Amino acid sequence: MASYMIKVAGEGLVNQAHRNSDAGPTTGSSVIYEVINVPAGVSADDVVALIKKDPKNIPHNTAYEVEYTALAG
Repeated sequence: MASYMIKVAGEGLVNQAHRNSDAGPTTGSSVIYEVINVPAGVSADDVVALIKKDPKNIPHNTAYEVEYTALAG
C-alpha cells in the first residue's frame, strides 16, 4: 500500500505535492491531503484524477488523511 500527498489549491488546481509536505492547510489558500492505503498499481495521477471530480468534498479526518477507498467509492 502506498500513500500520496495531494495539494488542492483554493483556485481549483489539484496536483501531487512534495512527498515531504505536511498534511493540512498551507500558508496560502491550499490544503495538502495525505491519501493513504492506495493499492499497488494505482499511480499518483490516478489519485489526482479522483480528487479532481469533486475537490471541495474530500472525506478527510482531522489529520487531513483520506482513505483511498473513500475516494474511489
